[in-house]
Amino acid sequence: MTVEVYLSENAFIGLLVSTIEVYRRECFGILLGHSTPDRVFVDFAVPYQTATRKFREVHIDWKRSARVEEAVRGTSRWELVGDYHSHAMYGPLRASTELSTEDQEYFTDRTVGIVVAINDIRRPKRWSYSQGGIISGAINGYSIRIAAYAKRNGQIDKAPIICPYAVGFMGQRRASPRAG
Repeated sequence: MTVEVYLSENAFIGLLVSTIEVYRRECFGILLGHSTPDRVFVDFAVPYQTATRKFREVHIDWKRSARVEEAVRGTSRWELVGDYHSHAMYGPLRASTELSTEDQEYFTDRTVGIVVAINDIRRPKRWSYSQGGIISGAINGYSIRIAAYAKRNGQIDKAPIICPYAVGFMGQRRASPRAG
């Protein structure tokens, strides 16, 4: 069964801001929303402030993470539906959205994982859906590709992302000067 991941405007902006803020290092955070058996609705992307960020990896304190997860369960109507992290360009090595072996090892069943690849880019690029259910575009000299994965019954599969805000609104906003 293919799981679709719907990103809200808040989640999309949260992913961009936390990825761009620490660019050249990786970021990590949790995804809050709700889910059905075939869809995950991501309403918020919340970055971990105490994550240890490196150029090619990010580490979190699992005790702190457990505290955060318990606080979310006890104080909000949102579910913890997964987590996200970024892969940043490192020297001439371009970042990709592929899961590393370590990413797969820590992936929890019945959740989604989002990987945001960030690379330098010289020309603007409109936000669009790419092959494999990825969304991609450019902002402020950064090329961004966002991919989602879902783990069900021990199997990790790519999950198509649907984000009307990024692809619809941002694409229309850029096109509007030609319409006038």
